[in-house]
Amino acid sequence: MIPAPTDISRPSSMSVTTVGATGYSSSCILKSLTPSSASDFGTSKQRPRLDLDGFSYVRDRITSDKIYWRCIKYKSDHCHARLHTCLEFKTILKHPIDHICKFDATENQVRQFSQQVTARALNTQENPDVIVTNCYKELSGPSLARLPVRNNIKRRIRMLRQNNQIVKEPNDPQFQSVPTQLTLNHRQEQFLQCDTGPGDDRILIFSSPEQLHVLQTSQDFLVDGTFKVVPEIFYQLFIIHAVYRQHTVPVVYALLRRKDAGTYTRLFDEIVKIDPNWLPASVMMDFEQASVSSLKKKFRSVSLSGCYFHLRQIIHRKLQSLGHQAQCQTDSTFSHNIHKIAALAFLDPNSTLNGFEPFCEQLDAQYDNILDYFEETYIGKLRSNRVRRKPLLEINLWSMHHRTTQLSLTTNNSAEAYHR
Repeated sequence: MIPAPTDISRPSSMSVTTVGATGYSSSCILKSLTPSSASDFGTSKQRPRLDLDGFSYVRDRITSDKIYWRCIKYKSDHCHARLHTCLEFKTILKHPIDHICKFDATENQVRQFSQQVTARALNTQENPDVIVTNCYKELSGPSLARLPVRNNIKRRIRMLRQNNQIVKEPNDPQFQSVPTQLTLNHRQEQFLQCDTGPGDDRILIFSSPEQLHVLQTSQDFLVDGTFKVVPEIFYQLFIIHAVYRQHTVPVVYALLRRKDAGTYTRLFDEIVKIDPNWLPASVMMDFEQASVSSLKKKFRSVSLSGCYFHLRQIIHRKLQSLGHQAQCQTDSTFSHNIHKIAALAFLDPNSTLNGFEPFCEQLDAQYDNILDYFEETYIGKLRSNRVRRKPLLEINLWSMHHRTTQLSLTTNNSAEAYHR
């Protein structure tokens, strides 16, 4: 029985990929290939190639209503497996017969590695060493053994970029303008929304029209910065995520050269120029005072909340700096009491002092230095008149009580995960 044509625009159990000159692979949907867009991972004649279930096919011929593909090993292994697709590459008209060529998982993995290298070379600004390191991660030992030496792979990346006229990453913030091809997204929509121009305090802001719509129609946001994927002339990539339809969605990307209050103030001013209707109701962030103060200044009514994960992280780092790391690992009572300090975040803000003061009285002198730090930073030191000073970070900022009772997010880990 001849199997019915398969519509591969719908998800199915098969894995279908088509590789073009960009090196992209798309699951379950075949992309259009022409001779000019042939993959450089294809045959020596640069024919278009199609990958399906671990086997590769090269285009044999085209008729008025279909495309014929044959196994890439039709000469070397005399394999006559064939595949037919419609001209639009949306449907498999004839499935392949059994291959007589041997399925080589290692060869398949090496080919996928090459595709990934090409995709990163042509579509990212990563340096060759980073590309190779990232693509190595998924390889098995036998696959690694079949690869060219690392320097040859890096040389190939440079040649790909040179042949495809890839824009070089600028090494000076005084560069005149962002090349046009880098200001658009893959849909050819405007992506670069703001470039403050040459200068040491340059800011670049990126967002698509769809992301700007989500920015404007959302009320709750998470913000976080990353330093891992930043061009050398910038300090951080600052990302604003919207809580949209119960998911966190990145809506604004900003390349910043500094992380001071002035830079953040300029950033928020520019975003409001782009979208004058942006008025966040709540923002969750880490405890960086510069960004906290800038947001408060720009949006008087915004409700700011710190991230509980960052609070725990800050306390842990302070313990390390105070020399308590080993004690935390070996003394369960000490470790339990440290957890109680962080747990103050779940009390009602009006009850935090009533929880902190009796708790301190129960602890002996070995806790004094960490309690002094926590009191000064998060509670406020007692003056001689028994009135507490204003803490560096107000209780309402780090309290998780309201978010917990309202079943809201208590950490921005979803934003952190996006950076990986």
